[in-house]
Amino acid sequence: GLELTEVSRRFGKTAAVTGASLSVADGEIVCLFGPSGCGKTTLLRIVAGLEPLETGSVSVDGALLAGDGLDLPPEARPVGMVFQDFVLFPHLDARENVAFGLRDLPAHERRVRAGEELARVGLTGYERRYPH
Repeated sequence: GLELTEVSRRFGKTAAVTGASLSVADGEIVCLFGPSGCGKTTLLRIVAGLEPLETGSVSVDGALLAGDGLDLPPEARPVGMVFQDFVLFPHLDARENVAFGLRDLPAHERRVRAGEELARVGLTGYERRYPH
């Protein structure tokens, strides 16, 4: 599993991530939600070793990857990263893109849940908009 403990990263005077902690069990699927600029990508880049860790620690399966003076390079980490560009289906609107991953729910529940998740990230009113 993945363990982040009190992870922080600044860019100049701007705090990109402050005291983030997260535990992900082996085999668990996790999604980070939040508005643009809240630190999601920075946090993932820290895990992958593409951004230096300023405080805290990053471990995978109990092995320290970063923290306490250690900062393994990306190629030495058992972590991969897929960047967010081009991950939306262009033929689906925003609600359909979010609902795509909720196939285990009945259609009505999928629509409701997708609307809730869009609202959570400030996209209410954009449900019927397409990525382009």
